[in-house]
Amino acid sequence: MGTIAVLGGTGPEGVGLALRFAQAGEAVVIGSRDEARAAAAAARVCAALPQAQVSGRENAAAAAAAERVVLALPHAGAEPFLVQHAGALAGKIVIDVMVPLRFAGGVFESVPLADPSIAEMVARLVPAARVAAGFKNLSAEHLQRLDHDLEGDVLVCGDDRDAKEATLALAARLPGVRAVDAGPLSSAAALERLTVLLLNVNRRYRAVTSIQLVGLP
Repeated sequence: MGTIAVLGGTGPEGVGLALRFAQAGEAVVIGSRDEARAAAAAARVCAALPQAQVSGRENAAAAAAAERVVLALPHAGAEPFLVQHAGALAGKIVIDVMVPLRFAGGVFESVPLADPSIAEMVARLVPAARVAAGFKNLSAEHLQRLDHDLEGDVLVCGDDRDAKEATLALAARLPGVRAVDAGPLSSAAALERLTVLLLNVNRRYRAVTSIQLVGLP
């Protein structure tokens, strides 16, 4: 389906997803507010995967160069970026992987939003985009360790059928991962809170956990 842009791709989750998408044979453009940082992240991916088709650009340029756009921006910067660049994202498949959270008082907690979820905020601010949410519960640590097999389910939700199917297909390309249709975009709030829960479990048990649903065919 063409190139994938990972906006905010210099953070742990963004770099991890760029690595795994490139490993699966996808052409990837890593986006950042700082083009030099994007280029450095792309060089890191290419060093790990010499055959990878990966480049780095400023966020808006990365989005313009891709058919599918993964939003891995810091949640606090997502709204102004989307307001400014809504036109550039119109008509594109936009995959939200962001989780609005903070660490306070020794625990992770959700950050309150005006919308029920950050995915629904994306859909509201960029109504012409084809929005799905997914990859929210994968560990950034495991994503970056190419010597570590991924495991678990990637829960994908969305109201746009094509966006959801494209996101499910992308998840299914990652070895060890099962792609699961988690229903409408309103399910994204549960996925985001689930990440907060996993992080607190990880901190308590000094572990790296993921999610796998039982009982599915």
